[in-house]
Formats: sequence, C-alpha cells, structure tokens
Amino acid sequence: MPQFTEIDRLGPSHSPREGARVTNFLLHTQEGNGTAESLAAYLNNPANGVSYHYTLRDAVVVRVVPEELAAWSVLSANPFTVNLCFAGSRVAWSRQQWLAIDGDLRIAAFLAVRSAHRHGYSTEVIEPDYYVGEGISDHKYVTRALGIGSHTDVGPNFPWDVFAAHVASFAGGTEPTAIDLRAAASPWLGARRTDGELSTPDGVGRFAEFEHGYVYWHPDTDAHAVPTAIMDKYAELDWETGPLGYPTAEHSELPDPRGSGPGLAQTFQGGIVYRRAAQPGYWVHGAIGARWAAAGYENGELGWPASDETAHDDGVYQSFEFGRIYWVPEQIVALRNSGDPDTPLPRPA
Repeated sequence: MPQFTEIDRLGPSHSPREGARVTNFLLHTQEGNGTAESLAAYLNNPANGVSYHYTLRDAVVVRVVPEELAAWSVLSANPFTVNLCFAGSRVAWSRQQWLAIDGDLRIAAFLAVRSAHRHGYSTEVIEPDYYVGEGISDHKYVTRALGIGSHTDVGPNFPWDVFAAHVASFAGGTEPTAIDLRAAASPWLGARRTDGELSTPDGVGRFAEFEHGYVYWHPDTDAHAVPTAIMDKYAELDWETGPLGYPTAEHSELPDPRGSGPGLAQTFQGGIVYRRAAQPGYWVHGAIGARWAAAGYENGELGWPASDETAHDDGVYQSFEFGRIYWVPEQIVALRNSGDPDTPLPRPA
C-alpha cells in the first residue's frame, strides 16, 4: 500500500445522497496552486459552492466530505459519485508533469479502489473515449459520457495507462482491513511487527503492533493509531479492557509554551490521556475532566495534569500544574495554588 498521511477536515459543504447508490470515483484538477489543506479550507466554506470528498498533494490526503454524503463536485452526478481533487494541478499539465507526481497518482488509485470495495462498484478505469458505466474516471467523463456540465479535467495528457496499472495492482489484491488503512495513513508508525492482526480479549476488537505504536480497531470506534508515548498509560490502565476502552480518535500534538516540546493527547471511550513532553501520561475524565475543560484545559489557570485521580474522604481529587480539582457527590471545587489558603477558581460564565 502507498504511504500517505490522511487528515480529517470535515466541513459543512455537502448534501445527503438521498438513497442513491455510489457507482463512480472521479478525479479532478484544482486549476490553482493550493496544498491539500489550503484547498480543503476553501472547500469548507459553503459560500464557495464547491467541495470534494478528498484533496491530495505530496502524499497528504485531506478528507473534506465523508463518502456517505454527496460532495458538490459534478452537479446532478453528485449523489452517485465520490470525488478527489489533485491540489495544485491543472488541465494544461503535460504527461511529464503528471508523471512527476506518480506517488500521488498511486495514492489516488488506492483511494479509488478502497472506495469501490466499500460501496460495491466496479474498479474498471473508464478513460477516453468514455462509455457510461460503473468505475473510476474523471470530471470529463461526466461531461462527455453523462452529458452533465462542461468541465474537461483532468485533461488530455493525464497518464491513464500508468493510473490504470496502479488501480489494477490494488484491485487484484486482498481488500485491506481498517487497521491496514489506518497504518497506511500513519507512516510515523514505522515498520509492522505483528504478523497480521491479533484479537482483543472481548473477541470483537483487533490490534496490530508497529515500530512506534499500535493500531486498535473496534466496530464501534473504527481504527485508530496510538503512539508509544500514550501506550505507556494505556498499558498501565489495562489497555482496552480497562476504564479507557478503545481509542476513538487520532492523537493530537499540543504546543507547550512552558515546556521543551509538544505534548500529546488522545481520546478514548473512557476519557483522554494527556502527556506533556518528557513527563508521564495522565488520565482525565468525568466531572473533573469537564471542570478542567471549563477552566481552559492545559492553557488555563490550572495548567497540565500532574496526576491521575486520587481517592480522598468521600470523593476524589486530581492534581494539576497549578492547582487541584476536588470532587465529592453533588459538588466540585477547583483550587489554584496561591499560598495558604489556596484560592478557589471561579467557574467561567
């Protein structure tokens, strides 16, 4: 599988498919010089009236519209198509210019086959001269074969022979699993160490080990990569069988103006693990987590977590960089360290 980074920048520029079955994956050019992310930002403004499911450039894939919804790409063909735009590309490109981004052509082919497998349509590549059918083509197919609109991208010099070979290489193999797809979108994981996938104790989920982390999958949460720095706390809390459960999102890097480098945070079914650079990871959840969020998370007056929750009398407390949050049934108090006595931290309006 090709190595690429897949980023979610899901926005409001979409419509329901109204029950239509997806039958085609279509390629587009931008006619501009954007990156995958800058083009996604433009598409996420509904006033611009255009969107694609994916933008792609330099092995970065940005998901703008979920495939379950229709993007605003090809007029009345929107309900039955999935659309990808090569950011920074132009109809006027020569064959040599297209071949210079062969890595992105291969990624686009992989995404097209992945989509075809997901929705059950053909992986046949429909190139000029076009015919009406299920498969993978471009915007000009919509114009010439379907008689909708007037666009001619991806242009006359697109290397259909090279692209079709990439599609064939992916279509002829075993359909990748959700863990395979997440690993392909997360090259920072490094080399795979697990031969295949291992079942979790509940008999439902699966996981695989990599050089710099793990990928966990469950039907309720999908597949998410957990870096080694977060895995330390995850393992301490008994992995997915413990109170954290399965990961529900990819990890985020958090800038730390008071530290030596970025921190990490990752959301699980049972809360969030925060790990400041060069510090242990801590679990934040429940009422204390909500109160910390109301105070501004790690950038607020309490700063970063400095412990897990600790039992105290009839309740619990959790230490933070600049104070503590106490919880007892029916009451929660946040205190900022300021001498003796500590100062209660007022709840934001």
